[in-house]
Amino acid sequence: MKHDIPSFRFTLVAVLLLMPTFATAAETARPPDGPLRLEDALARAEAASPLVRRAAAERQAVAAREVGAGLLFPANPVLVGGAGPRREGPLPDQRGLQYFLHAEQTVEIGGQRGARRALARQALRTAVLREEIARAETRARVRAAYVGAQLALARVDAAAEREALVGRLLAAVEARVAGGAAAEVDLQLARIERGSAARARFDAGLAVADALARLRALIGLAPAQALELPRAVSLPPPRQADLPSLIERGRRQRAELAALASGYAELDAEIALLRREAIPSPTLFIEAQRDLPGQLFVGGGVAVPVPLWRRQQGQLAIAHAERARTAEELALLEREVALEVERAFHGEAAQREMATLLDRDVRPAAEAAVALTTEGWRAGKLDLFRVIQTARDASESRRLYLETLGLLWESAIALDRAVGSP
Repeated sequence: MKHDIPSFRFTLVAVLLLMPTFATAAETARPPDGPLRLEDALARAEAASPLVRRAAAERQAVAAREVGAGLLFPANPVLVGGAGPRREGPLPDQRGLQYFLHAEQTVEIGGQRGARRALARQALRTAVLREEIARAETRARVRAAYVGAQLALARVDAAAEREALVGRLLAAVEARVAGGAAAEVDLQLARIERGSAARARFDAGLAVADALARLRALIGLAPAQALELPRAVSLPPPRQADLPSLIERGRRQRAELAALASGYAELDAEIALLRREAIPSPTLFIEAQRDLPGQLFVGGGVAVPVPLWRRQQGQLAIAHAERARTAEELALLEREVALEVERAFHGEAAQREMATLLDRDVRPAAEAAVALTTEGWRAGKLDLFRVIQTARDASESRRLYLETLGLLWESAIALDRAVGSP
């Protein structure tokens, strides 16, 4: 049992170190209590997202470079020694033990250590910005999936409402056919419409299952785990800024631009390091040597490499070319960001106008038309086909509104992503 004690201690330490990770994973996998709010979904997704976790691991790996960059000496000291018998003769015959010791240490005098630490800090800032990019992308995906699931649930409610309406209409038709007040053809038309409504509800249910599965995958829930969302989906809040200010905000806040600019500064730091590394690092040495008894030499000196042939020319040429390429990428990305903001801005404005029109005028008119035609049919003034067609038009108006609302939310999320909003 004594040989198992170190293994047990190592296991205990590992468990203690990993307990926060296990707790976070368990908290993420635990099903939510009640309807899942968007804020909770975003928090769960950031903890479970492969993009964020990989970016965080990359940031930790980059942060570890500071350990090597902060070393005081560029190389370990070198110790050389030797010993052996020595004899000089023939007359007089001199013998003795010869030995020597040599110690040397390379030191930096050109500020290379400070340049290495500056490069490591800049690389860490770039890694942090890339992690922010991963978080922004994850948040945009989760918002789109969350709203998409809510709209899918709204389509189910609309399909169920249509099916209930058709069911009531079918019951009324059956009663009128039984009383001789309606023809058999009306009954068959009502049955066909009920089948169409049931099919629409079935398709909407499949869309809900797919949308919830996508959302579960993003927030780290197990398949088929219970997930409840708020049913109401409102219009996104209106924009208070105009297009030029949004474009300027995107150039200022977009994490991709900041990461690319940080990469450009990182290349500047690398070029500064390469230039400092071209400065020779002298090697200080001290020697002690004994040839024969009474012959002892102790001395020291300095060795300086002459930068005649190699002065980091190749590495500097590559770094300058990479910096020029990064500058070009930065200019292109700034233009792409402006175009993304403009496209999303106009798309959101158009979809908002259409969604407002449908919600304010079309949907109430369609519902009123259904009620009026139903009353007219009950009074014998309209035929059943007119009622069914009006119900279809009302269902189509609800579908068009939900579709437009989804496109509006997609444009709003794309605009937030383009301007770098959280």
